[in-house]
Amino acid sequence: MKKLFFFFAGFFIAMVFISHPADAQQYKLKQVSNVMGMKSESTIFVKGMRKRTEGGGMMGLGADQVTIEQCDLQRNIKINSKKKLYFIEPFTQQGQEEVIDEDAPPSPKSNTIVSTKKDNPSIATKEGGTITMYYKIHDTGERKIMYGFTARHVWVTQKMKPSADACNMKDSMMIKTDGWYIDLPQFNCPVHYHPARPMQSPNAKPEEKEKQGCTDRFVIRRSGKGKQGFPLTETTTIKMGGNSQMSEIKNSMETLDFSIAKLDSMLFEIPPGYQQAQSEDELREKIGMNDIIRISKEFIPPTINSEIKKPGIIRIGVYAPTGDEQVQPSVLQQRMAGTLTGGTIEAVAVATEEEAKKLNCDYLLSTEFTKLKPANKIGSILKAIKNADPNAVSNYNIQASLSLKTLADGTERTRQKVDGKYEGKLDDAAGKALDDGCRDVLKAIK
Repeated sequence: MKKLFFFFAGFFIAMVFISHPADAQQYKLKQVSNVMGMKSESTIFVKGMRKRTEGGGMMGLGADQVTIEQCDLQRNIKINSKKKLYFIEPFTQQGQEEVIDEDAPPSPKSNTIVSTKKDNPSIATKEGGTITMYYKIHDTGERKIMYGFTARHVWVTQKMKPSADACNMKDSMMIKTDGWYIDLPQFNCPVHYHPARPMQSPNAKPEEKEKQGCTDRFVIRRSGKGKQGFPLTETTTIKMGGNSQMSEIKNSMETLDFSIAKLDSMLFEIPPGYQQAQSEDELREKIGMNDIIRISKEFIPPTINSEIKKPGIIRIGVYAPTGDEQVQPSVLQQRMAGTLTGGTIEAVAVATEEEAKKLNCDYLLSTEFTKLKPANKIGSILKAIKNADPNAVSNYNIQASLSLKTLADGTERTRQKVDGKYEGKLDDAAGKALDDGCRDVLKAIK
């Protein structure tokens, strides 16, 4: 009887743990994105195969919107809590794309364009051209521990090239992503290719309205080995247009906090009482002139060019870094000023002590690089060159010294040293190193 009792007791305990595996697979993260100098924070919740993202809007816009990835149902739910509206976006749309995996034998062509006329009879459908997306993934083989998980260093290149008769896209576009990714238990959300639809204005011209009923065929060619996963840090570069009119946008993301949390399953469902929107445009907030004025005042930092300084504000004059001619000092100087500015701290780029006095600065920050060399071993460099990746040398050993002096008497308030390995192209890696140094300077004076 004792053996039988212990058998059932052990079986019961095991079933309790097995029947609630998701309890240990619930996470809360804080991430910050930086787009062209504008920062935004987002909170992310993960439970099982679902993910919820709150915040992340730029310049005060989009703060009321939430995105829920329901990987088990292969769809996104976009929610505007202010309007109490939601919009369902499938991961893929049947008939609008064809996937060709270059690592696998070609499959018979079976995808066809699906007419949208039956969904909206008022739109006359018209077959457009072909937009080919080349998707290449490369696992560098580098690994490191991040928040207790083994992270992979992965490069991804996406190039979209339209044919001459394509109606929804005229110029080529390239997206390069360099990031570190982990595998979260239970969360297995596949990479989904969902070509963006152009936004249509109600006052569109006749030729623009004609595009609403024009359907392009999407062909995706995948190559390379590896997988991404859940991103902890990412740097994305988007290049658009031809060589003569090329425009570039950079976006960086990093994780600030990662913790285990018990989450309510309703966080990952459509809220009760919300109405379904017919298009994603209904979720977006309309921007008027008053909004533009408010944004310019609140979110675009003013240029510091006068002696006027509010009470309680500490102003730091920032010299351009010295010690290495490989980097762009003026670019790094502006970056440091942006990193230091916040709360009761203002930072401004200066060239001389006289200029700092004229701007009523309290401190002067000077920076010198003492070491800035590629950290890659010869074998890694040759391997990167062989793969013809533009970020062939992506790691640097960087040492720098930051000295903060009181402008009134020239005494040194604090000296901080930076010594570490940083990733990215030269100026980006140097900028990351100086970001660390600036944060240490702020800690020392607060």
